[in-house]
Amino acid sequence: MTFPGFDPADLAFLSGLAVHNDRDWFTANRAVYDDRLKPALGALIADASTACARRGLPLGGDPNKSQFRIHRDVRFSKNKQPYKTHLSAVLTRDGLKMSPGMAYIHIEPEGGSRVTADTFDYDSIDPLDPSTHPAARLAAPEPEAPAAAIPDIEDAHGRGAYVSAGFFLYDRKNSEKVRRAIAADPDDWLAVEAHLAARGLRLAPGMAVKRMPKGHDDHAGTALEPSLKRLQWYARRPLTGAEVSSPALPELLADFVGDMKPLLDFGWRALYGAP
Repeated sequence: MTFPGFDPADLAFLSGLAVHNDRDWFTANRAVYDDRLKPALGALIADASTACARRGLPLGGDPNKSQFRIHRDVRFSKNKQPYKTHLSAVLTRDGLKMSPGMAYIHIEPEGGSRVTADTFDYDSIDPLDPSTHPAARLAAPEPEAPAAAIPDIEDAHGRGAYVSAGFFLYDRKNSEKVRRAIAADPDDWLAVEAHLAARGLRLAPGMAVKRMPKGHDDHAGTALEPSLKRLQWYARRPLTGAEVSSPALPELLADFVGDMKPLLDFGWRALYGAP
């Protein structure tokens, strides 16, 4: 199946689910999800993977395995709504959903409901929804971490579709590896930031801590300080309704990944020694 674009009439299913988030409504209307939305998302993954490969970009996915399921894990949640109100998928280097260095695709009608409850099902994790991260339940945040949700992440939900790419790291040892790489080669890192800025992209707050991390005090007050305070490094691009419904969306996603490649290469070098 070649990606045809998401039909706005099919996406209305997600808007309806935001209003009627219960099993009876989902069961009565799920044919739209099973027969239309899920296959379209699979085709998007396949075509975006092909478009990335043509550009020499090492991100791709499986039409089925790279999708996040629509069912929420409510075992450890106060919010018992059983379904997400968006579609989501990832493109990674190795096909694993949480592999460091990825593109995250989020398809949601504007005004969709927000996800706010924590979960503990790895298949239900969405990289840009901190409430679904295992760390939300398994470990307390660092003392210097702000208690409130990072607005840039929270605002990604309920405001429509977008694509993000970068490093949504959950292991703080990996975050420290990236920090050390930034500190070790400031010129290289600042070149990455300049590259993104030239393309109208900015790094999200990235679960930033309030104080300079241990061992990086020498960079307080420098141009590196904001990046060294982050725990994650990624940028996000909104997708318009016209883009989501266009068959050209896979090419647009690949173009975005291409814009993000310097950041991806920097992170992969920091984590693995080579891009």
